[in-house]
Amino acid sequence: MSIEKLMEFVIPVTESGCWLWIGEMQDDRDHINVEAAQVRIDRLSWEAHYGSIPNGLGVCHKCNVGCCINPNHLFLQDNRRP
Repeated sequence: MSIEKLMEFVIPVTESGCWLWIGEMQDDRDHINVEAAQVRIDRLSWEAHYGSIPNGLGVCHKCNVGCCINPNHLFLQDNRRP
């Protein structure tokens, strides 16, 4: 999904800097359907802004707001278990 398409469904919050996703979501608050698969909206934002996510890494939020897609609020973290 392009950055332009993502931004069609965002409300920026000036006070926090969050970009709140207001588009359609499936099952829980942070997944959408893309090409018949459920995908986390924060992963789509990361990939649109920075490129692919290496295996074993997940997208986390500095702001702790699950529907925020501001790439400046996102970071990658190793999700593999020791």
